Amino acid sequence: MSNNHSKLIKEWIIKGQNDLESAEILYKEDGPADAVCFHCHQSVEKFLKAYLVAGNVRFEKIHSLWKLTKLCAVGNKEFLTFEKEMKILDAYYIESRYPPEIKTYTRQECKKILESAQELTQFILDKIEGA
Repeated sequence: MSNNHSKLIKEWIIKGQNDLESAEILYKEDGPADAVCFHCHQSVEKFLKAYLVAGNVRFEKIHSLWKLTKLCAVGNKEFLTFEKEMKILDAYYIESRYPPEIKTYTRQECKKILESAQELTQFILDKIEGA
């Protein structure tokens, strides 16, 4: 693996970790729920892209976690076990950002989404490190 390749993987991971940390801080400080959910989505997206880069899989500029997950599953079918979680998180990308789709999320819903993002990013990181 070239240094540029390794560097790109690390950059995706760092950006994903930053999004997850932002979501955690916002949740802890009772910040805007839509921002918590959006950062959760972004974190998982960036970890998926890190996995794809690590596997030398080309991908288009997309934000769909489910589409990215299916690409990841070509190399590891375990990714498919998270279909429900990915599809749920996908909804937060649009709903949390653009009218008229703006939705209000409960604190309990935010906690569930944050926990899901934490679990998913750890799963993906484990797969990257195990490769």
